[in-house]
Order: sequence, then structure tokens, then C-alpha cells
Amino acid sequence: MAQVMITVIIPAFDEAATIAQKVAEVIGHPSVREVIVVDDGSNDATAALAKAAGARVIRHAENGGKAGALDAGVAASSEKILLFLDADVTGYTHAMLSRIIDPVVSGRYEMFVGIRARRTIWLNRILHFFPILGGERALTRALWQSIPHDHKQGFKIEIAMNYGAKWTGKGMGFALIPGTNHRIKEKKYGLLVGLIRRIDMFRQVIVISFRLYIIGYVVRLARKMQDRLRSKRTKPGPESLH
Repeated sequence: MAQVMITVIIPAFDEAATIAQKVAEVIGHPSVREVIVVDDGSNDATAALAKAAGARVIRHAENGGKAGALDAGVAASSEKILLFLDADVTGYTHAMLSRIIDPVVSGRYEMFVGIRARRTIWLNRILHFFPILGGERALTRALWQSIPHDHKQGFKIEIAMNYGAKWTGKGMGFALIPGTNHRIKEKKYGLLVGLIRRIDMFRQVIVISFRLYIIGYVVRLARKMQDRLRSKRTKPGPESLH
């Protein structure tokens, strides 16, 4: 039976410090056919370093956000299963990548997310009660294509993928992945700019979560009530049975 191959897509904006290592960690994995780095308007050597490390590079003249970069990578990809990776999370071995890839390749899930495990047990435990946020995701192309275009914006995309996976196909799963390193926004952009970017990320996550899970629930509930009313109206009465 032929081995299922995947495309790796790495969105990157000013990630010269980590992009070469990230690509090197992925190159050579037995399930990876191609690695695409989408340089989303970087002002540093991200594109050159990614290409030198062995990735295929797509360059955007201006920064358009994570979701747009992912969409460009998907459009340029060739496989039915995709692996999205963050450029600023390093330390992955092939075995760790397989923990994310295999559940989707095997058909168990529509999407599987690898979440960076924290050093303390209690932090890892509370991760099970929060929205699944993380850029290390294996998913089917069909899932990506099912997500509405207006949800593919900035950091909203991660919540939109979670929501789509829960209502499409085989659902989603996740695992805590120990041993990785994350170059946080405050370190990349400075304390003030990094903090502003982090606040904006959380704002986007809250907005899309409210839209999908709260408003979406109300809309689905209203539709169910309408369907029940229609069913009662069309149901034959006692007179029509004689």
C-alpha cells in the first residue's frame, strides 16, 4: 500500500532567527513530500534562509496575516493532507512530528493539533480546559476548504479550524508535545510591540469564538425550533386520517 504523503506549510514573518532550524527539523521526514515557507512580507533574511535550508519559498510583498499566508501555501501545495507549523516553535524531532501527522494520515481524525507542553504539571492539566490554540496542526485539505473565507483572517483561523473540525468529518484531537521551544512575541518584537501583538491575537480569538460558539449556537437552536414548527404544521391531523 502506497505511503500517504503530506505537504508542510510554514507561514513566516521576520523569523530569520528560527526559520532555518524549523525547515531542517522537517526535511527528511518519511511522510513529507514538500516543505513550503510563505514569507509574509518579512523585512529580514527569512526567505533566503528558508530556501537555503531546502524549502520552497513563496514571498508576499506585504504582511497580510497568518491565515492569508496559510491559504497561499495551501493553494500552492499538492497533497490532500497538510501540516501547518509555526516558524517560531523549534525543537521538533521526526518522532514528535509523527505524533501530529499519524492520526490524520491514518484517518482517525480530520485534524490533530500538537500543543507545546509546559514544564509544570498543573499548567499542562489546565490546557485541557482552554481553546485548542497552536500552529502545529495536521489536517485534511477538505477541512481547510470547508472553512468560510471570512473566517480565514489573522489568528481567527485557529478557532475556525477547531470549529470546522468538530462539525466536519472525523473531528479533531490533540496531544501535549514536550521538549519544544517557543520564541515569544515579546522577544521577537520588543516588550511593548510584542505585548500589543499578543493582545490583538487574544482579541481576534475572543471575537471569532463568540461568533462561532455563542451566536452560532443561537442560530442552530433557532433553526431547530423552526424545523419543529414546520414539522407540526405539516403533520396530518386526526380528520385527515379518516
